[in-house]
Amino acid sequence: MKLIRLLIFSVFVLIAVQLSAQDVYRAEIGINGGGSYYLGEGNKTLSTNIQPAFSGFLRYRFDPRFAARIELTSATAAGTGFKNPVFATDLCGEFNFFDFEKNQYKRFSKTFTPYIFAGIGMMSYKSDSSGIAPSIPFGVGMKVKLGDRFNLNLQWATRLLLADNLENIPSMNNPSRLNGTNILNNDLLSTFTVGISFDFWKKECDCQNASVRKDSHKYKKK
Repeated sequence: MKLIRLLIFSVFVLIAVQLSAQDVYRAEIGINGGGSYYLGEGNKTLSTNIQPAFSGFLRYRFDPRFAARIELTSATAAGTGFKNPVFATDLCGEFNFFDFEKNQYKRFSKTFTPYIFAGIGMMSYKSDSSGIAPSIPFGVGMKVKLGDRFNLNLQWATRLLLADNLENIPSMNNPSRLNGTNILNNDLLSTFTVGISFDFWKKECDCQNASVRKDSHKYKKK
């Protein structure tokens, strides 16, 4: 009788372990959608002339706290007398405030986390002519796991263009830089987006049992 109870208990433990075990993935790919607004000589009021914005991104996770992301964004800089398309490419490092993973045995692991990011980028813009300039993207966001492989992403990002010509209108760009709307007298493009991402590139188990199995295979081959 004791043996039967022990077997039943062992089966339940194995089932529980299998149900709680979650695959770990190195990377994710996703899309975002939302709005954008520009601050510069042609628009000096925060969050006015909001335009649609879309982006696609690829994120690589170094560990549950740190990640790197490359993102391509299509937005619009709109203000008084102009409406120019803008394309941004950002390469950013991210820091999660919690260990972003589904692991009930890890104290600080969460299925959600706020995060901050910063990096380097380039922005191209068009109207009668076109231009390109480096930028500094930075911002905050929230990640939420929706399941084993899907995630929800909420993000607010600002890109400081290292130039003063998103309007691409010469009369608005003072060569003496006396008419800017921020302390650096450069243009700003901000986006607020919501998106979904999908995990891929499964990480191999680095547990002790896995290494033991690998070693046993080596000995069998010999």
